[in-house]
Order: sequence, then C-alpha cells, then structure tokens
Amino acid sequence: MQNVAMAGARSETEFASLVDALAADPDRREQLTELLREDHPVYDQRGAATTVRMRGWVLLALARAGVSDAALIFVLEELDAGVDAYLVAAAARALRSYPSPNAALAPFAMRALTNIRYHDEPVSFEGYGEYADSSSYTTPVRELLVTLAWLGPHARGVLHEVEALRAQHGGLPKKLLVEVDRAVEAIRGGQADEPDADCCTLPNGLSSTFSWALGSRRGSESIESTVFEDHGGASVTFREFFRGHPSIVVFFYTRCDNPLKCSLTVTKLARLQKLLEAQGLDDQIYTAAITYDPAFDLPARIHAYGQNRGVRMDDRHRMLRATDGVNALRSHFKLGVNFIESLVNRHRIEAYILDAEGRIAASFERIQWDEQQLVDRAIEVLNETSNEKSGGPVPEVSPRPVDAPARGKTASTMLGTLASVGVAFFPKCPICWAGYLSMFGVAGLERIPYYPWLQPLLFAVMLINLASVWLRGRSTGRMSGFYLVSAGAFAIVVSKLGLGLESVAIWGIALTLAGSLLSALNAKGRRLTARGGPA
Repeated sequence: MQNVAMAGARSETEFASLVDALAADPDRREQLTELLREDHPVYDQRGAATTVRMRGWVLLALARAGVSDAALIFVLEELDAGVDAYLVAAAARALRSYPSPNAALAPFAMRALTNIRYHDEPVSFEGYGEYADSSSYTTPVRELLVTLAWLGPHARGVLHEVEALRAQHGGLPKKLLVEVDRAVEAIRGGQADEPDADCCTLPNGLSSTFSWALGSRRGSESIESTVFEDHGGASVTFREFFRGHPSIVVFFYTRCDNPLKCSLTVTKLARLQKLLEAQGLDDQIYTAAITYDPAFDLPARIHAYGQNRGVRMDDRHRMLRATDGVNALRSHFKLGVNFIESLVNRHRIEAYILDAEGRIAASFERIQWDEQQLVDRAIEVLNETSNEKSGGPVPEVSPRPVDAPARGKTASTMLGTLASVGVAFFPKCPICWAGYLSMFGVAGLERIPYYPWLQPLLFAVMLINLASVWLRGRSTGRMSGFYLVSAGAFAIVVSKLGLGLESVAIWGIALTLAGSLLSALNAKGRRLTARGGPA
C-alpha cells in the first residue's frame, strides 16, 4: 500500500498517480486532506509553481471523491485568500462536492469571485499540468458562478452582489453573463433547507479557531532560548519577551506576493493594536509579528514593512526575526509553511495567543481572523493569568466602557479646559486680583495670596491639553477638535498681549470648550467602532 508520508520523494507524475489512487479508494480518501497541509514533506524544496499544480490536483481529486468536513476548511481557505486562478477554480469545483450546502459557504464563494474577477484566465482540469486550449477549459469566475448556482437559495445573502455583476460595468465578459443569469435564477428560486441559517457561521464542528484549556497546553521550554532580533536591531530571547504576560503573535514575510495573506495580516495586526489601546490593554497584552524568512527580513526591512502598514513598534509591540533556534520555533508552533531553500513556497494564515508562560492558549488558522475576536480571547487569557497568580478568583480585567470617554481622558480634558479659563482671566497684578474677587462676590477672600508663577503653570497645562487633543485626533483620524482648541488657545494668548483685545478671551474659552468636547466625542465614537468590530 502506498504511503502518503513518503510522497515527498516522488516526482510530479508519481505524485499525481498517488493522488488519483487515493481518490479512487474509499478507504484512503481521507489521506487527500493530509496532502493539503502546507508543512507536508511533499512540498519541501518544490518551486511555487510546482506547489500550485500539486495542491490543485489534490483539490480536483476531492471534487471527484467528495469534500469531507475535515477537508472543507482547506477549500474555504483557498476561496478566502487565494489569488492563483488554477487553485481558486479547483477549490470552487471541490466545494460543489460538499454534501451539505448552507448559507455559511456563500460569502466565501462571493469573496473569491470579487478577488479573482479581474484576474480571470483559462485553466484546464483535463490532466495533471495540462495547459488550457480552446477545446476544453474553464476559468475561476465560471467555476465560482456555477458554485453560487449550486448553493441556490442558500446564497440569498449575496444575491445583490451577484446581480451587480450584470451591470454594464460589472467587469465580466458577455460570455459569462449567461452564467450570472443562471446563478441569479437559482438563488431566487426554490426554498433553502435552513432559511434562518447564520451566513457568518461555519457548519457545526468546523472552525479555523482552536483553544486549549490551561492544564492541556504544551510548555515552551523547547524555545525559551530562541533568540530574536527586533525591528530596531535589539536582541531578545523568547523567554524575555513572551513570559510574564499574554501575547498575540502573527507570522508573515516581506517577500509574500499574496496581498490577502502577509500584507493583510500585518495590517490587521495594526488595527488589533489600536483595539488594545482603545480598551486600555496595550501595556498588558503584548503583540509580535515574526517573519518566516529571517535570513532576508533584516531589521530595517521588517521595520519599514510594519511602518508602512501602521504597526506600532516599541518594547511591548515588536516585529521579530529569529536569529537562533528557527527550527525549534517552527516545530513548537507547528507552522503551516514550507520552503525551497530559504524561500517560502507556501504558507497558511496563522495567529496565536500565548499565555503568561509563553504557552499557546489559542490559534487562528487558514481563514482571515477577526481582530476583535483575538482581543476578546486575549482578555480571557489575561483574566486567567490574574487568577493563576493570585491563587484564586480575582475581579476580571475588562475593557474600558465604550459608552463614555475613559475617565483619564475626561479628567485631562476638564483640567486643560479649566487651565485655559484660568489663563484667560488671570489678573496682571495683586491689585487686580482683589478686584476680580470682589467682582465675583468673594470680597472676603481678597487676602488669598497672589502667585505670579501660577500663570505660567496654567499656560503649561493649556499646552498639555493642546497636545493631548492632537494625539487623540491623530489616533481617531479626526482633527477638527484640535483645530478648534488651537484657535481657542491662540485667542486666549492674543487677549493677554495688552492689545486691547481682552474680550477675545471669551471666544477663546468658547472655542476651547467646543474643541475639547468634540475631541472627547470623536474618541468615544472611535471606541464604539472598535468594540463593534473592524471597520
């Protein structure tokens, strides 16, 4: 009996024969799923184009043999983030052999169609490695439209997107509009078996997320001495960076040519960091992006890569490359990656949550992960860590309330506004001080000391408030509050120059109040958006 584990030593022709034999044998079809794992030895030292042909042939074998629950996640992964026409077309055909069509599958087919429609090209499924000719070929867009028709009423959640393809500027050639009409007709007609199915939930038992209870996690002893170099060139061991607090870790490499994988993963990491910051957890939950390609991805390169995608980089949030212990790192995380020499030929999307001991508490694989979901799971691990350290239950760490500004920021805004008012009305001399107090009906307090150094202090607090509003505006992308506060501060300063414009101070106070309030509301809106999910 042929052994899949030894497939790595085979030629492409021998590999294709093995795949055909597995598809024809009902007792061995489950081994096809094993061949789809990126770290399988069969892909070691194969070129990227060879890897595409081999994986595509496995997907086509699944289309003939039937896609099981175990294999479905691999098919959905290709639809979710695939950019190769051959693989996307093969995955679309394979999906149609899944025995339980449901509404959760439609968004994957539609997303694949959106991603590939402007890169449609003919492909052949007649034989292994064959080129398409005019007599027998298909395209990924055609296969995806047929798949949407196969889903029928289950695809009603994406019906408006399919109908939009019929528009004059839909981007499809006329010969494919017939397939669009068939898909629309199939979706509109009939009755789905599960009309109320959640279109965002995979079938029961299928998930790209895996979690491990505290007592069942593997220790990190094997990689604690692994040495990393960060984005700034500083060296740090796994133990030094990942112990003592929960961490969120993603993997990437800068030479990745699939924009739906590494580039998007690092961009989403930047969004995730903003969620942590908005919830006041950025100093308790660390983040790291580790490259698959440490020989090429030197500090300057990963720093630029992260900076271009908005990643925060400091002592708690780092871009890393392993300089020692690379193989142990791959083994510990069971990374879904393979190489030809030092160049990645295939990898999956993967993110991990580590507990305070550096153990893997959860993993998110293959399908693009949701930023808020990772943050929520990391918070659970943070609470778990607090309980473990105290030896018993402790009040849980929870995000800052999102229905009101954070107390610290509110206090800062109030103090800064009061300082601006203080600067506007601060008297020029001790005699004016007594006059001010009498004017406000507190003549009995005219003996309160006059401190000339108080005015510079109020000026300093006003400037601090100005800087705080600017930082808040920068983080939310809304600078209107800063502009108003700046105008208010300018008006107050002008009123103190002895130019006879003292009345301008009232406008300065009004502008400062309006700008501070607008800044706080913008920050609140940002936290509400972050809490609800990614934009």
